[in-house]
Amino acid sequence: MEIIQVEIRNKNALAILKSMEKALMIRLIKQKKGPGKDLSQLKGVFSPEKAKELAGLVDKSRDEWNQRTI
Repeated sequence: MEIIQVEIRNKNALAILKSMEKALMIRLIKQKKGPGKDLSQLKGVFSPEKAKELAGLVDKSRDEWNQRTI
């Protein structure tokens, strides 16, 4: 058998593929996510106070970077 990767563009395409799978013409294989995390899973990891502190550090670093004289 041959394995190909397909991008599903709309619900109708997915419905057609599911019908083909039901008729045993194809087998759908869900692709596993890469090693990186989905950003939505990180929501709430930092407390609001810690998030503000980190944002301040990032802003400070950006200012320092912009003021460098190389």
